[in-house]
Amino acid sequence: MTHPAPTELSTKALFRLDGRTIVISGGAGSVGSTVGKAVLESGGDAIFIEIAPQPEASRWNNIEATATANGTKAWYHRLNVTDADAIPPVFDTIRSQIRYPLRGLVACTGISGVCDATSYPIDAFRKIIDVNIAGAFLTTQAIGREMHRATVPGSIVLIASMSGWISNRCINGAAYNASKSAVHQLARSLAAEWGHPQNTFDYYPAGQPKRKVHPPIRVNTISPGHIETPLTAEAQETGLVDDWVKQNMLGRISQVEEYSAPVLFLLESSRRWWSLRLVVETPSQALAPWLVNRRGCYDQGSLILALYSFVQTRLPV
Repeated sequence: MTHPAPTELSTKALFRLDGRTIVISGGAGSVGSTVGKAVLESGGDAIFIEIAPQPEASRWNNIEATATANGTKAWYHRLNVTDADAIPPVFDTIRSQIRYPLRGLVACTGISGVCDATSYPIDAFRKIIDVNIAGAFLTTQAIGREMHRATVPGSIVLIASMSGWISNRCINGAAYNASKSAVHQLARSLAAEWGHPQNTFDYYPAGQPKRKVHPPIRVNTISPGHIETPLTAEAQETGLVDDWVKQNMLGRISQVEEYSAPVLFLLESSRRWWSLRLVVETPSQALAPWLVNRRGCYDQGSLILALYSFVQTRLPV
């Protein structure tokens, strides 16, 4: 039996997260903290995890004020998402703190790097892969285990990048681009594995026991375009941002606040049927190829949504 779909839901409840706890990795960053505030404003409690020992004071004060104003709760935990041994103790602590089940993850942790491929240091390449894909897997794995333990359905949103789909102009970032492409495939694989409530198959290799039945976990990606954050300050100084602005139709790059609505859209449980990839851009030249699928045909699973900036929703082909 499949998990029952919601049939009666008021419009005002479409973006509500009441009665659940959402984990935000990379929670001290610009995107993570902004998305976390949106979760708190939507009725959900939020766990912010980050490698920094403490969050920046003014930013955390703002998060706590948001939680107080909305009757929600926020916690901060230091965690290196690439340290597999450190993750279970942190989640043991989280489990003892929360008042609602863990029902979601927004994985924002990520690092970048720019270097010509012929001179890319292998240690720097491996670090980007380790943080962006291994770190995403380990946090997703931890959340999946918690949802299975609590026998609850949930939603996981992995922040990928348009760089996982296309090759950026003026930026030589082979490691970053490869890592974000891997995030897309990780999401597809986990969506297929966890999306069906039974998570079972007719065929099992010899000696392998049947899997336990679990409620479905939806796994989706959001692929931002260029975002104005402190990390883009150098690009602004070199004039690279000006080049990015010329490449898109809105004449600007995106703001972190423009990603809250797509994240809430995917976290809210009424979206149970959706298993998607969202490409969120201040539309650039990268948008046009997505109107045609890999076979050169119009993709009937494509839908352009207006959520702050253009959002492309495309079913797997």
